Amino acid sequence: MSRQQQQGSMHQRQNASNSRQIRKSRVSICSWLRNGGFKYIFATIWLALNAGIFCWSFYLYKLDVRYHYLRQMIGMGLYLSRGSASVINVNAAVILLPMCRSIFAIFRSKHMHRSTRRLFDSAKFIHILCALLICIATAIHCVAHFFNAFNFSRQYNSEFPDVNVAQYRGQSPCWIIFSTVPGVTGCVMVVTLTAIVLTSCRAVRTSRHELFRYSHQLFFLFYALLVSHSLGGVLKEQCNVAVHSPGCITIPEPMAEPEPETYLLMREYRGLQPEPEINMIDSEPDDVVNQTTVCIEKPVFRSHQSETWCFILIPACLYLIERLWRAIRSRQPVDVISIRMHPCDVIELELMQDDFSAKPGQYVLLQCPHISQLEWHPFTITSCPTKSKPTFKLHIRVRGDWTVALQEDLLKSSGTMKDSKVKDFQETLELPRFYVDGPYGSPSEDVFRYRTSVCIAGGVGVTPYAAVLQALLDESRKSKLRRLYFIWVCRDWECFIWFAELISTLHKKLWDSNRPDFLVVRLYLSKPSKSGEEWPPPVLQQPVFSRIEQGRPNFKELLDEVTLCNSGSDIGVFVCGPRKLSQKVHRLCNARQKNKTKLHFNKETFS
Repeated sequence: MSRQQQQGSMHQRQNASNSRQIRKSRVSICSWLRNGGFKYIFATIWLALNAGIFCWSFYLYKLDVRYHYLRQMIGMGLYLSRGSASVINVNAAVILLPMCRSIFAIFRSKHMHRSTRRLFDSAKFIHILCALLICIATAIHCVAHFFNAFNFSRQYNSEFPDVNVAQYRGQSPCWIIFSTVPGVTGCVMVVTLTAIVLTSCRAVRTSRHELFRYSHQLFFLFYALLVSHSLGGVLKEQCNVAVHSPGCITIPEPMAEPEPETYLLMREYRGLQPEPEINMIDSEPDDVVNQTTVCIEKPVFRSHQSETWCFILIPACLYLIERLWRAIRSRQPVDVISIRMHPCDVIELELMQDDFSAKPGQYVLLQCPHISQLEWHPFTITSCPTKSKPTFKLHIRVRGDWTVALQEDLLKSSGTMKDSKVKDFQETLELPRFYVDGPYGSPSEDVFRYRTSVCIAGGVGVTPYAAVLQALLDESRKSKLRRLYFIWVCRDWECFIWFAELISTLHKKLWDSNRPDFLVVRLYLSKPSKSGEEWPPPVLQQPVFSRIEQGRPNFKELLDEVTLCNSGSDIGVFVCGPRKLSQKVHRLCNARQKNKTKLHFNKETFS
């Protein structure tokens, strides 16, 4: 067996052993709640609240006397359609709030409790939860209204024609749906919602992100149709309940009354019983038909008043104001200072914008109109602007249509080859224009809020922590951070070149300032080196890179070491990388810790 095969089999055994250790870790309820369990508690409370809203609306339309004659025609379909409509209204209002990025960034920058900041970081989860409830309620609403159209046709009320939607008994239910404003707007809303949901799948978002962005702009149409959905006035409610108790007997046109003696003799001759007393006073409104109650007036109906605008008015105004503010702010010019093409298809952009400030861990949305007018892509800031250096940097991994087009445009415009750098070319070269929207907050901002932090990165997921290392090198901010564990796992050794100079310079600075324990660097190469290949490569000859370990890290041993050296303290664990990597670390952080140490798990994600 060759050396490479031996290393590969050894790495497989280590990975299997690590997986078994992670699965055997006992879960602590307190740790689970602290590290994301609150999301599921929030989801449970929100589902229960929506169930309560549905039931309240269901029984309101089932028991309210104003809908007595409407219930006689369509029955259960009325209760289900109105209950699901209330759920749609509530979630259509709440789903807009997590998308107000600027408002969240303002609140997140304040000194808030850790749980509140975690709730802001779960904006994407809340958005998806509300979208799921809208889809379920829409399905119930559509089915209920289909049966309503059928019942309107079959249960045509000839006595009170104003309450009918059908023009005559036996009218086609399809014609009832497609000839009314609620029917047409409802069908268009269903098609719009289906397009948004199908293009929101993970496969579409990763492979055809522009399709995902374009289809999501249809939500403006969805909300316009939602507000106008009830303009047709299909559902009718009785508005004169005080003078016409539903189900009572209406007095016909006055007729000549017979003489009392003649009337009684006629009843005796026909063998009829004496007539019961008739209560001329209106009875209490009740859904049960009272045959002894006489009403003076006939029922009067009016269109049901829609309350949709009441739900979405404030969230929609907040969202529109936020979008307007972002559009104005993102139109400020951005200067490209330098471009560098790194190995493994990574582009480094150094940009500058007037009055731009950011914190380590934050990200921006980048747009290139030459590629797409609507697409904004999130990228973490790898170097924040300071007083002495007003520029900021972005590292972009070429993966997907947009980033491939960006790489081609930059290479074509600047004539830059890979592993090369171009500076001060604005006057001589025509580069594509860029617009920046942000910065926005992320969980990686909290690295400096702990005395001990652990940053675990996988591949290009190192970008949030590169800004942290750069801030430590520049000493641009004061914090209570006293020890930082930096763990970086890569498949190819060339990935370490991205920030080799930064890591080496910071490592040397801490050694020279007699603080060698402040930064603990652990670098891992998950892909075994080829047989006969020089290791470490000449480009990574700095002392800090001489300790690169081959194979995947044993996160359980690493976190046990961290908890042992920092017993009894709150430790922030930050992860940015593949899903399997974050899941492993998340399970370990949820496990019961020794020495009363608390591991606070934070996962980097872009909403």
